[in-house]
Amino acid sequence: MVKKIITFLAVILFPLCGFAFELKDLADYQGIAVKVFVESDSLYKTNNSKSVEVQGTKELVRVLGNDKVYYNTEFVYISDSKIELQGQTTWYFYNPKSLKGAKKYKLYYRKNDVTWAGKPNDTLVIAKKSDNNMLFLIIKNNSPAEKELYNILGMTTPDKKQQTSWWKKLWSSSDRTQAEYNIDTDAIPMPKIPEKSWARIYFTPGPECENNIVASIDAARNAIDVAVYSITNDKIADSLINAHNRGVTVRIISDRLQSAGRASLIGRLTDAGIPVVLNKRHKIMHNKFAIFDKKNIETGSYNWTSSATKSNAENCMFFPEQNKEFTNQFKYLWDFYRG
Repeated sequence: MVKKIITFLAVILFPLCGFAFELKDLADYQGIAVKVFVESDSLYKTNNSKSVEVQGTKELVRVLGNDKVYYNTEFVYISDSKIELQGQTTWYFYNPKSLKGAKKYKLYYRKNDVTWAGKPNDTLVIAKKSDNNMLFLIIKNNSPAEKELYNILGMTTPDKKQQTSWWKKLWSSSDRTQAEYNIDTDAIPMPKIPEKSWARIYFTPGPECENNIVASIDAARNAIDVAVYSITNDKIADSLINAHNRGVTVRIISDRLQSAGRASLIGRLTDAGIPVVLNKRHKIMHNKFAIFDKKNIETGSYNWTSSATKSNAENCMFFPEQNKEFTNQFKYLWDFYRG
């Protein structure tokens, strides 16, 4: 026990020699959780305690799992300069009597120069590798690194308006007939990090996007709205059919040409009784997003295909919907294609 304590103190108190983290390295992590620190976060409490705990929300549990784990952790703070340390964090749970047997999760760590440097409105990134290695990254608000981070994740920095929306870039075209469709291209900005929650991001190749989409479908109780360019993944299609069979309202928008492909599962979904509409006027329907129970969003570059899981370099992200942008756009496209 004494040896473990000495080892722990040694790695937490001294900089990590030879470690040079770059934001592009995030693609090497199995799962990423991102949030913006607020005043109430325990990171900023200046009491005499040397330890701090991050509350384990459902989003964090989906990244770090359900088991107790000791993580070898790389602590990094980036502003105009960089602080890098090595230490440990502990992901654990307990059973408070008030929750009647339910588990409550926390991420425990000891304060250090990286965590002391963080301030409200800075961005916290907790990233997990497939082994017991974790990244605990804090990025200074309004720093060049913050902009780089959100560009890598395909998201908008908090409380900043996007001049050109994600969808404007997607639908922009020199084709004159495009303007005749009167597409509301500014309806959806780049996704934002939720103010009081986490956003989760995963990269492929690897099973995390597929598994988390299936988990979101399986957890839905009322409604699932899907707007995805290509659907050829049997596991996801089976999960959608199971949701439909248990009484969840499932609606799908997909691309006309992709749905005619030999590998497409659109036919199986329609045969199961799930309503599907295809693009009529747009050249392609290239959206890739889903809305679960009218409140939780999945989006990113990831098509719902096996190749996106096994072969492609893709990303997917999950977060609570803030202002109904995705819901409104789905309704617009659904009515537009059915008309």
